[in-house]
Amino acid sequence: MNINNTLDLLKKGLLELNIPCSEYISNQFLKYLQELKRWNKAYNLTSLEGDRDIIIKHFFDSLLYLKAIPEGTWNICDVGSGAGFPGIPIAITRPELHISLTEPSRKKTAFLRHIKKILLLDNIEIIESRVEDIKDRLFDIVVTRALFDIKDVIKKTSHILKKGGFFVLNKGPKLKDELKDIPDNIKIEIIKAPLPLTNIIRNIVIIR
Repeated sequence: MNINNTLDLLKKGLLELNIPCSEYISNQFLKYLQELKRWNKAYNLTSLEGDRDIIIKHFFDSLLYLKAIPEGTWNICDVGSGAGFPGIPIAITRPELHISLTEPSRKKTAFLRHIKKILLLDNIEIIESRVEDIKDRLFDIVVTRALFDIKDVIKKTSHILKKGGFFVLNKGPKLKDELKDIPDNIKIEIIKAPLPLTNIIRNIVIIR
C-alpha cells in the first residue's frame, strides 16, 4: 500500500471515530506503522503484516477504547501492552492522558522504548513487569487487549485500580459466555462500537 492510500485509510477511519486527523496525528501513526513493520521482521511483534490490517485491527481497534474514557487527565495502565496496543494509539490522540504500558517481554519493551523515543511521547512510561508484580502503583483506569477473560482481568489487576476506578476491555462475540459467572456486585456497562471500515461490531466493556 503506498503512502497516499495509507494516509487516506487513516483519515477515513479517524473520521468514523470522530477523531480529528491533524497532520501531527497522521504523521505519528505513519511513523508507528513503519517502525512496527521494521521491527516485526526480527521481533515478531504482530501476526498482522499488511498496512490495512495493522491500521484497522490494531490502530482503530485500540482507539475504540476512547469511547469509554471521559475527558480529563487520567492515569491509565495498559496491561500486557505487547507492541503498544491499545496504549500508544490512545496516547497519540489524547496527549493529556498519562499511560503506563506494562509488558513482561524484554523484546517488546525494547520496541516500546524505541517507539516512545521516535514519537516523542512524553505521556507514556514503560514498565517491564508482569502486572501481578506491580505492588506500589494505583491507576484511575485499567485497559487491556490481552486475551484475559473478564474474571481473570479482575483477579489479576484489581490491586492496581484506585477506589472508584474502572476497567475497559474490548470484546467480540464471546462476551455473553464471559458474563455468565460475573458476581452481582460488579457493575458492567457495554458500548456497542463499529470497527471503522469493517462490518465488525466490538463490545467496549466498562467494569466497576
